[in-house]
Amino acid sequence: MKDKIGFNLPFALIAFPIGLALYREFDFTTFTFKKTALGLLYLVTFILVVFLTFRKKSKSS
Repeated sequence: MKDKIGFNLPFALIAFPIGLALYREFDFTTFTFKKTALGLLYLVTFILVVFLTFRKKSKSS
């Protein structure tokens, strides 16, 4: 049986506001963050939450 990619709804609900905050923090005219440390924290957190949202389901034996 193939491994299925899972979709974790709680992590998706967390990813949405973090993604919006990351979007608001990024300045598209200069391609930098308004506050660098906060922007990098949002970016790392967003990547982690998206990874946890779409990771494969573990095999049940």
